[in-house]
Parts: sequence; C-alpha cells; structure tokens
Amino acid sequence: MIIKNCMFRRFASYIIGAALGVAALSSWAQAPESLLVRLDFSPWGMHGAMHLAQEKGWFTDVGLKVEIQDGTGTINTLQLLAAGKVDVGQVSVGTMAVAKENGLDLISIVGFARTGDLAVMLDEKAGVTSPKDLVGKKIVCFTASPWAPFIQPFLQANGLKKGEVEVVMVAPSAMVSTYASENADGFMSQAPFGQPMVKKTRPANALLLADSGISFPSYGLVSTPSMIESKKEAIKKLVQVQLRAWNYIYDGNIEEAVKAILAQRPNAKLDPDVLRGQLIAYEAFFSSPTQGKAPIGQQFDADWQAAINSMEQTGLIKAGHKPSDYYTNELLKN
Repeated sequence: MIIKNCMFRRFASYIIGAALGVAALSSWAQAPESLLVRLDFSPWGMHGAMHLAQEKGWFTDVGLKVEIQDGTGTINTLQLLAAGKVDVGQVSVGTMAVAKENGLDLISIVGFARTGDLAVMLDEKAGVTSPKDLVGKKIVCFTASPWAPFIQPFLQANGLKKGEVEVVMVAPSAMVSTYASENADGFMSQAPFGQPMVKKTRPANALLLADSGISFPSYGLVSTPSMIESKKEAIKKLVQVQLRAWNYIYDGNIEEAVKAILAQRPNAKLDPDVLRGQLIAYEAFFSSPTQGKAPIGQQFDADWQAAINSMEQTGLIKAGHKPSDYYTNELLKN
C-alpha cells in the first residue's frame, strides 16, 4: 500500500509539473511584444492616433506593449532610430529623406499627412502675401525642426539673398512664445501645427513651402530595414492599429482623440482647443498631392518622385534616387 501511494504521489507530481510547464509555455507564447515608439516632439494634435490607440487598449488587443516617448525634434528621433535606440518613429518623412542622404539607414513605412505642411507664419495684420514680403523680417525657427534642411532652398527658390531675411534659431519651447510676444515677425513650422497654436494670441497667415515649388511628404511612421527584419510582425501590428485609429478619428471622432492626448499626458498643460484645431487642420493634408483622397497610410511613387525632384533641385539629395529607396507599403498589407 505504501509503495502504491508513493507511486501515485510521484505520478501526480509528474502530471502537475507537466501542467505547470504547459502553462508556462502558453504564458510565454502569449507574452505581449514590446515596441518603443518615439514621437517628433512634445504632445500635440498629430500624436492623436498614437495616444488614442493606447487609451482604448487597441495595442494590447493585438498583443503589443507599446511605450510612447515624446521627442525633442524630428532630427533627434531619426538619429535615435538609426542608432537602434527606438523601434519606430513618428516624424516628418520628408526630413527622413534628407537624413538618409546623410548616411542614416531609414525607410518610411506609413504616410499620414502626405501633402507638405511646412510654412512661414506671419501676423495676419502684416499683409504678407508672398515670400518676397519677408525681406527685412525676423523669423524664428529651431535647429531640430523639420524646416531646418529647407530654409536655404526656400530662400533661394524665391530669389532672397543671404541677410535679406533674418532667421534666428531659438529653443523649441521658445519659438511660438517668441512670435506670440511680438519679439519676431514670424516663425517657421507646420501650418496645421502653428496656426492653431497662435490663434488666440496673434493669429497668423501661412506661406506654404509647397507653394514655392518644394514638394515633400509630411508626417508618417519611419523605421530601419534591420528593425523591420527583426520585428516585422510587431511593427506590422502597430501600423494596422494606427491606420484604424486615424480612420476612426476622421470618421467624426476628433474629440475622442483630443481627450486621449489629455489623458495620456495629464501634466503637459495642453490646451484642448489647440489640439482640436490641429487635428481639424491636418485632415486636408492627409490627401495625396498626386492621387487626391486615398487610403490613409498608403504612399505613392508619384508623390515621392515629386519630392525627389524638389530635393535634387535644391541640393538636399544627390541625383539618381528612386521612390522605392525611401518608402515601402509592405506593412500595410493584411
């Protein structure tokens, strides 16, 4: 009897051990995949889809654990991506093309705001209607801005000589306040970002860079070929969630995106009116400049070829590039 009891206990321990092993394997198999996403800057409207997805648990639903970092500028985020410090960046993909020319191995995996949005913004009362009117004006920008690589090409494209326009670099946090306090005539930023920021203090008109013949895509998601190779399925899930979020936002749910940003960044002292204004303003920029309204996220050879032509003409990139050097739609596929 004692022998039988020992055998039974030993058999039972095997069964329990096996069950625990299966449970451990199952838990390991279902562990969420981690991704680190870095944004371009401190919280603003274009971060709506990322924060909305986090707030609603959509990342968790597809088995992702996503950490969302605020950035200190597009260029810094691109540098961290290339160094393998983050997995995905949400940045200006036009600036990415310039960074790629300077040796960073990057690729755009999603296009959101596909029409160029960079602009010089000046007081509505100033009566500025063309770049020629910028002569003698003081314009502020910051070194990590998406504008940085395009400042000289913009001035040259409009026949403005060095010194005719005073461009002053300030800290990112000081740019809008410098303009709003009338210590500068204008500032360089994205029009759908900047105009809502100053609407209550010093309303501004915008001179779009695209109207000077310099074409390039705006916001999207960027990664590196090596990161995509190592984390393809996880990044693909992130992409699909972001497409869902942006479609949801522009299907009449902008207010939910505003609330999500405020909830995810409660200490940032954000103005919901500004966030709302930025999201509303950006919807028009989600159209493709060559294809018009098209599925959110998809990028096109024609758009990128126009950007390549502009950047070659302005000397930002060397001749000989093709659209597929800069983007892929592979991660958009179900």
